[in-house]
Amino acid sequence: MVGYVNMSFSSANEYAFVNARIRGLKSQLLTVGDYERLLQSGGYSEFMKFLMGTSYGPVINREQAMGEPHPDELSMILSKHFAELSHSITSSLSGKVRDFSDSYMNMFLAESVKSILRGLHVGLDRDEILRFAVPASPEEEALFERLVDIGDISRMIDALPHPDLKLALLTRLPTYDKYNSTAPLEVATEEWYLRTILQALREFPSTERRKVVAFLETRVVLRNLLTALRALHFRLHEDILEVSLIRFTPAVNQLNESIKGKANWKELLARFEKTKYAKIASHLARVYAEEEDLSEVELAIEDHLAQAVRQQMVGYPFHLGTIFGFLSLKYYEIRNIRSIAVGIERGEPAETIRRMITIF
Repeated sequence: MVGYVNMSFSSANEYAFVNARIRGLKSQLLTVGDYERLLQSGGYSEFMKFLMGTSYGPVINREQAMGEPHPDELSMILSKHFAELSHSITSSLSGKVRDFSDSYMNMFLAESVKSILRGLHVGLDRDEILRFAVPASPEEEALFERLVDIGDISRMIDALPHPDLKLALLTRLPTYDKYNSTAPLEVATEEWYLRTILQALREFPSTERRKVVAFLETRVVLRNLLTALRALHFRLHEDILEVSLIRFTPAVNQLNESIKGKANWKELLARFEKTKYAKIASHLARVYAEEEDLSEVELAIEDHLAQAVRQQMVGYPFHLGTIFGFLSLKYYEIRNIRSIAVGIERGEPAETIRRMITIF
């Protein structure tokens, strides 16, 4: 009992400052009402008027005092804000918590690298690719621009400043060439990120490790489920599914083996309904059964993960979940605003845009 009290006191002391800071920042996140006002905007100018009335008003004014920023300019302003905020939070930490936070920020680096790989592969223009890359520092912003400007996947990989990530991607280049798909490269990027997290978690007590690993396992499992659904939907060869599944913990790898060779989506989801992911699997089965639309399944998965992140910030606050929970929610919010801005500017209906965002 004394040991537990001492451990709790140590955790409270270790996380006290960052927890107080994050509580204040969390209160500034957009509400459901804010999102609805943005979605119901009659045009881009009205959208910007509503956005300026939120906590993002001072941020935008500081970067663009004159005139209304175009969606691409707004995207860059928001990315810079996210970079500054995340850097400010992580730089206030020290020791193993700082090391973990730096490793966790690799999630956003990995997602952006995957977006750049996909964009280069299909030949999107520079601005379109950068719109989906959210840098976590000014250095990352410059890096992403440089990688996109290279214009070639092989040379882009050579230009990466992370030797371990570069090696992981280089080993998958032959598979990328064989299948003409970025899936093997995206898997290599995700697995690199997961390895950095597991390494950073070695210094923490098992209770804290389990919290983080449980969330990451859910994230990996659901992404692998979506990959398996996509393989069935498009009748892809089993070999392609094999190189597209993300490996992580023994539990995840065991589940990967059990989902191979399924004849149809019903059989696949029925397998998941026998696991601890039964509730979300049943929901995804209902979503997919309606129109067999993979984009709807992907959105449902993102919604589920956002709620799982949000749960990390409920209850006892002195743990790693407070940090990675807030950073993840802020990332979702930045991405949501960017998506709404583009949708409004292009005249998309509110219902269409609503389906593209994740409200938590």
